[in-house]
Amino acid sequence: MDLGLRGLRAVVTGGSQGIGRAIVATLAAEGCDVEFCARDPGRVGATAADLSAGGPRVRGTSLDVTDSAALRAWLAGVGEFDIFVPNVSALADDWATTLATDVRATIEATELAALTVRRSAHGAITFIGSKTASYAAPHSPPYGAMKAAMAHYMKSLSLQLLPAVRVNVVSPGDILFPGGYWDGVRQRDPTAFAATEARNPTGRLGTAEDVARVVAFVSSPAAAFVAGSNWYVDGGSVSHVQI
Repeated sequence: MDLGLRGLRAVVTGGSQGIGRAIVATLAAEGCDVEFCARDPGRVGATAADLSAGGPRVRGTSLDVTDSAALRAWLAGVGEFDIFVPNVSALADDWATTLATDVRATIEATELAALTVRRSAHGAITFIGSKTASYAAPHSPPYGAMKAAMAHYMKSLSLQLLPAVRVNVVSPGDILFPGGYWDGVRQRDPTAFAATEARNPTGRLGTAEDVARVVAFVSSPAAAFVAGSNWYVDGGSVSHVQI
C-alpha cells in the first residue's frame, strides 16, 4: 500500500536513537524529507549522514527542547512541513525534569508546529505516548502521569485542530533497542528481562521499527480518517478495554 508520504516533509524531536531514529528512518524510506533534533551533536550528525545516503534528505540539529529560544529558532528555520512527531521524553523519575521536558517543552513544540502543519493539505501531529499512561506506575509515577496528561492534551488538541490537522497518539509497550531501558535490564537482570518477555502475549518485546511503522501509517494520507485516537503498539500486553 502506498502511504502517500512521498514528497511530504516531517519534523521529529528526539530522532537520533531508539524509537525516534526508527521513526526518522521509516518516514525517510517512505519518501519524506525529514528534519529532526536531539541533544548529542555527534549522534545527530551520524544519524543524518547514515539516513540520507541515497534517499530523501534527512537533516539533524543538535538542541535541547527545554531551551525555548533554541526550540523556537529551530522550528522557525525548518520552513514548511506537513507532519510533526513530538517524541522527546526525559524518561526521568523526578517531577521537575519530567514536567519541563514531557509537558512544557512538548506542548510548546506542538503548538508552534501546529501553526505550520495546519497550512498543509495533509497535516498530521503524532505524539509518542506510552502504555504506562494507562495503569498505575508505582516505580515511576512522574513518567506515567505525564504520559497520561499528554494523551489527554492530544485528544483535546485533535478536536481543536480538525479538520485542518489530524492529531493522534502512538503508545509503545515494552520496546527493546540498543542502549534503551530494556536493553539495560537484559544486561543487568536477565531473570527480570525473561519475565517481561514471558508476560508479553506475543512472547517477545517490541522493536523500535514496530512502533515506527505504525507512526508512519497514522501520520500518512492513507490514514486520513484517523484522528483523536491512541494506538497501542504493545503486543497485546495491556488487557483493559479502551472506551
